[in-house]
Amino acid sequence: MIIDCHVHSLGVEKIDVVLKGMDKAEIDKAIIFSPYPSPHMGIEEKIIPRTAAGVTRHLEFSYANVTSEKQKEAVEFAARLQKEAPDRIIGFIWLEPRLKDAVQLLEWAVTSKELKGVKMIPDHWYPYDEFMFTIYKKAEELNIPILFHSGILYGFKDSSRFCRPVNYEVLLSFPNLRFALAHVSWPWVDECIALWGRFRAALEEIEGERKEVQMFIDATPGTPLIYRKDALQKIMAFGAEDYVVFGTDCTAGSLEYGKYHVERDVAILRQVIGVSKETVDKFLGRNALRFLGLR
Repeated sequence: MIIDCHVHSLGVEKIDVVLKGMDKAEIDKAIIFSPYPSPHMGIEEKIIPRTAAGVTRHLEFSYANVTSEKQKEAVEFAARLQKEAPDRIIGFIWLEPRLKDAVQLLEWAVTSKELKGVKMIPDHWYPYDEFMFTIYKKAEELNIPILFHSGILYGFKDSSRFCRPVNYEVLLSFPNLRFALAHVSWPWVDECIALWGRFRAALEEIEGERKEVQMFIDATPGTPLIYRKDALQKIMAFGAEDYVVFGTDCTAGSLEYGKYHVERDVAILRQVIGVSKETVDKFLGRNALRFLGLR
């Protein structure tokens, strides 16, 4: 099974196009984020350029024009996609946590619209800001995972300083919250892997029966090809093979490009690094099931 854990939507995609792209790429399931709730939502397909691999180059997003109404509209779009193909589409809310009713919107998206997780990008806020704690507590209560952007950030002005991996160490205080850091936090790959080690060590500090590390590493590029072998090899060598998940960063309307990402990563893992087929299977899908709480 291949699960793409990192797919953006623009608010304009049609389900038949999404599924056709997934079929071409031989992707079984995809986590698709709701659009960022900006005024550009719904028209971005015409004005966002893409790379040859189908990766979105984001607009300069601005929180100034985000509203709760736009956030609801974005959730409705992702929920419709998921409802049209529930065996293949896994909808996540791209949550703007600075909205005053962010916690209520999150609960509504999960309990009423049946979305399965959260995507967030620290854009001029830090993961350890205290206003985030109620969101983490709500995610724990709902038993849903959070996928965070981590690493250098294109399209959000000077926001990269908010996205350093060590900023997420605060999540040790929320031990029942599963989360993933996207893009292996490139260029801070070593810092990301070291942070995973900190969460692995924390298992000894947690009372109860849980033996799962709460942190996952989303290996979505991020990492340019020249760094990719090094990043994947370090992840495997450090013992995180059960906690790394595959993603493409494609848009939902261009998932056919996902085939390139699958073939490239499998070639690196099998032919260059030399891991087992079982490890590749974990990377491509089995670990994602655990991240989602499905296994």
